[in-house]
Amino acid sequence: APKIPIWWKWFYWINPLGYTLNAMLSSQFHCEGEGWQGCPQVVLVDPITAQRTKKTVWGYLQPTYGMNYNLLWLWFGAVAISILIVRLMTLYGLKFICHLKR
Repeated sequence: APKIPIWWKWFYWINPLGYTLNAMLSSQFHCEGEGWQGCPQVVLVDPITAQRTKKTVWGYLQPTYGMNYNLLWLWFGAVAISILIVRLMTLYGLKFICHLKR
């Protein structure tokens, strides 16, 4: 999210897939600290120097994609609201739009 061009920020905020990914990845990969046992690890390789660094998955996701574990319930709420909006629009379409004109 921090590296998105300014003219695409609106799409980032209205896209329900982004909220879903934030909610799922935050709940799965959040770890309390770098030394915490049981955190999944990832090995990152710098393409220029070929230097390898070992980080937790959460330590990579948080600065790279701007994920915030403290907003987890906001992400889940946004997913629930977007599902509700889609279902209401479908109900409206099924009730008032008739494709069987005779």
